[in-house]
Amino acid sequence: MIEITKLIELYINRKDKFKKADERLSRRQEYFKGIELIEANKDLNSNEKRALLNSAAQKLTGSGLVTFEFADYYLRHPSFINFEIISPMVAFWDQMLIKTYDEKQKIIKLEINRVKYVKEIASALFSSLFMAIVIFIFVRNGNQIINYLSDNFYVSKSFLGLAYLLFILLLVGLFILFNFIFLTLSDLKRLVK
Repeated sequence: MIEITKLIELYINRKDKFKKADERLSRRQEYFKGIELIEANKDLNSNEKRALLNSAAQKLTGSGLVTFEFADYYLRHPSFINFEIISPMVAFWDQMLIKTYDEKQKIIKLEINRVKYVKEIASALFSSLFMAIVIFIFVRNGNQIINYLSDNFYVSKSFLGLAYLLFILLLVGLFILFNFIFLTLSDLKRLVK
């Protein structure tokens, strides 16, 4: 039997999804109107036009890393629907990509530089593993470390315990960050077609 709380949650999320979709629609409409105005303006030189197009793409995606060429590529690519979400994820790893341009200087193909990709994924994986080992060591030997510090530096054990806990939480945050980087890198192959 379906619980009433699940039904309420589904109903609330449904309304939220429509609101988000409506906001996405208005952002896209504003983006396309802005692009048309920039393209139609004959008073701008090529550098000003490029800067304004990049600004429009950055406003749409909410990321300063995105350029118009990435947003345009994923807009034209039929396999991807939410180009404003995918563009910042791929633009973050711009230095690993090999771009192929057409005669209009638009990206027609993206490829991954295998050597740089393997280096980055190995670095992210080893960073995650290193953080996991460090967290394990510090959690396992926490009591000994706190006792050693309190005996030798005459600091309260309760204060050291709190500081140690905050240190462990910092390490866990770094571990989550490195795992996120690794997962983003793993997903990059799917996003670069």
